[in-house]
Amino acid sequence: MKIASLFCLVFISVGCAFAQEVDERLLSKYSQQELETMIATNSNQYDILDYALDNALYVANYSDSKGGSFETISVNPESLPNFIELNLEIKDRNQYFKIEGEDKLLVVKSTLVLNHEMGKK
Repeated sequence: MKIASLFCLVFISVGCAFAQEVDERLLSKYSQQELETMIATNSNQYDILDYALDNALYVANYSDSKGGSFETISVNPESLPNFIELNLEIKDRNQYFKIEGEDKLLVVKSTLVLNHEMGKK
């Protein structure tokens, strides 16, 4: 009986630990259950999304004369929101968006780039 009680206590403690680790900003896109499952089954995917909240976006200079056409996005390049607030996904490749009214691109880093950056920290 003591072993069963101990097991339940450990199980509940682990469950609470997962709940505490969830970044609330991710809850606007993912449910608590989805995030807890992600942490339990693929913690690297969760870690990338969590890291991406503050590190996935950056602004680069752009000139029409250099060629290339990109989907346009309306965002203040001086005060970037996170990728979820822009309704963007983190993908296996970098994504580029022309910032409306600016000679700048919004770059969304790929999972590979984010994973590489996380490895350096």
